[in-house]
Order: sequence, then structure tokens, then C-alpha cells
Amino acid sequence: MQLYQLLDIAVSLSNRLDTHWTLFISVHLALIGGIIYVDRPLQKTEKIAALLVYTGFAAVNFIMMLNQSNFLNSVYADIMVMQNAPCCVNSEIIQHITQMSENETFTRTIWSLVIIHLAMYLLVCASILRDKALPNPSAQNNQ
Repeated sequence: MQLYQLLDIAVSLSNRLDTHWTLFISVHLALIGGIIYVDRPLQKTEKIAALLVYTGFAAVNFIMMLNQSNFLNSVYADIMVMQNAPCCVNSEIIQHITQMSENETFTRTIWSLVIIHLAMYLLVCASILRDKALPNPSAQNNQ
């Protein structure tokens, strides 16, 4: 493969990862907003359904993002192999990708995926499980 083809794949994968992050953030904003907005406590069956649906979403989103990140890392590895080729010796792009590799950016990306997904999973599950009715301020004022 030529450098421009590898870079095209890398940009495509980066765009897909950005789309998954957008979906991840949007779903969490909607979930947390929905939990806060609903005035009544969730029933047991609603909690179970919410946990099952969310677990499915979180697992699929995490696996897809992990696979795309690993694929992107393999594309970057192929790009770094070209750093000494006559076409690419002075390539700033390859130097940037090589520097990212030397700074372990790729490893941090994988750990970030794990930590953020785990933290949000725990937050959403705790929010669903601990959901209860808020005290009614108008009822307190009448007493």
C-alpha cells in the first residue's frame, strides 16, 4: 500500500471513532437527563430493562471502539514502517505518528476507552439502581 492509502484508511477510522464517541456521549446525556427528568421512581421491571439495554449498548459500543482503535493502531504501524522509504524520509506525517507511538499515545487511547466506559457504566448503573422519588416541596410547605 502507498502512504496516501494508509492515511486515507487512518482518517476514515478516526472519523468512525469520533462518531462512536459522539454516540456514546449523546446516549449518556439522554440517559442521565431522562433519569433526572422522570418524576416518579423507576419500577423494578423498568430498572431491569434499562440495565439490560444499557449493558448491551455499552458492550457493543466498547467492542466496536476497541476494534477500531486496534485497527487504527495497525494502520499507524504500517505507516511507521515506511519512515525510511525514499518517498517518506522527510514526511512530517510519519514523524508525527512515530512520535505518538514513542509517547505511547496508542496505549493511552486503549486505556482511556476502558476507563471511560467502565466509569460511565458504573455511573449509569448506580443511577438506575438508586433511582427514587424526590421529596415533593409543595407537600412539605403544606405541613
